Amino acid sequence: MTIRTPRRGRPPTVTREQIVAAAKGRLEAGGVDGFSMRSLASEVGVSPMAIYRHVGDREQLLSLVLDEVSASFPSTDLPDDPRERIRTLIGDVFDVLASDRWIADVLRTGNRGGAGALWMVDRILGAAGELGMSPGAAMVMYRALWNYTLGAILNLDATAPRAEDDPSPLTVRVLEIGADRLPNLVAATRERPSGTTKGRYLQGIDFLVDGFVRSLQA
Repeated sequence: MTIRTPRRGRPPTVTREQIVAAAKGRLEAGGVDGFSMRSLASEVGVSPMAIYRHVGDREQLLSLVLDEVSASFPSTDLPDDPRERIRTLIGDVFDVLASDRWIADVLRTGNRGGAGALWMVDRILGAAGELGMSPGAAMVMYRALWNYTLGAILNLDATAPRAEDDPSPLTVRVLEIGADRLPNLVAATRERPSGTTKGRYLQGIDFLVDGFVRSLQA
């Protein structure tokens, strides 16, 4: 009797969409620091090389994930006033990043994905133009707003409102050193900011936008 060797089945296949979806799930669960192409390949049941063939390297895959996430960026009815339009758009960015903190972690690594939100950047630049800024100056302002926003998200826990009887360790240290050595820090510490975290963030946005507008009038 001839014994036949069982035929191997076709190797498992995976699509780019499945890889991106699996990568998004891992990022949501564990953030970017522990994210690796090898562990992702193991999860979807293919070799690491299969992942690379479909989506390129790790940075390209992260860009694809950001593109997918940003495709559903909130589309709102925008105010006619250009200042309020900027405030609304960048405030929406804050909300998205605050609800999905892993996105900020990916962006922190220097990734420039998120092509789906480019319309938002374009609208902010257009509003800046209505305020009298040149395209170059508008881009400088946008980058300042973006850096401030990303920093606010990455420091969200540290800047969250605290109860009067639960000061942060830094606040305690400032008060211990005292007003003789740190007069301005002590004064600022004692004048606790009011409002929500989002409200204080938007106050900073107002300061930045108004500062750029005033610089045009100087």
